[in-house]
Amino acid sequence: MDLATLSPQKVTKPFQSESQSRYYVVFRIHKQHYALLLEYVVRAIRMVAVTPIPDTPNSVLGIINMAGQMLPVINLRQLLGQTNKPPELEDLLLIIQIQGQTMGVVVDEVLNILELASTQIQSPPASVSQSRLLAAAVQQDEMLILILDAFRLLPDNGRKIIDGFPQ
Repeated sequence: MDLATLSPQKVTKPFQSESQSRYYVVFRIHKQHYALLLEYVVRAIRMVAVTPIPDTPNSVLGIINMAGQMLPVINLRQLLGQTNKPPELEDLLLIIQIQGQTMGVVVDEVLNILELASTQIQSPPASVSQSRLLAAAVQQDEMLILILDAFRLLPDNGRKIIDGFPQ
């Protein structure tokens, strides 16, 4: 897969359905598979040096300079309750844009782009529906993919970022 720009060129189509379908970027963090709507993902790049910024939330690793633009980098591992580890050069950054805000999120591996019909996606059970980041889940072959709510990835629960820095 071309890491520069993600597009539906490597798409897994489980079946044709008359229901509405959407594309998702499927990625791995530790042993769990997650997905974000493709419309929010701008590109995937190899990990670069992140400059820490004082007085930012623990979920913000720091900032990077990408094409002259300062972007905050989110520690998705920490937000998802995974074993925390510092980013490594083998990791990837998903550059995402939500509500006009662009940021990077660290992932272990981008697996593919998956087309899912709305009938395949299940809402989380009531017992876990309080999870702030979980929007839905889908069973794909023997793999359970957790679909994340992209808006909840914004630092400080969606607080506006100006010029790459939290307000």
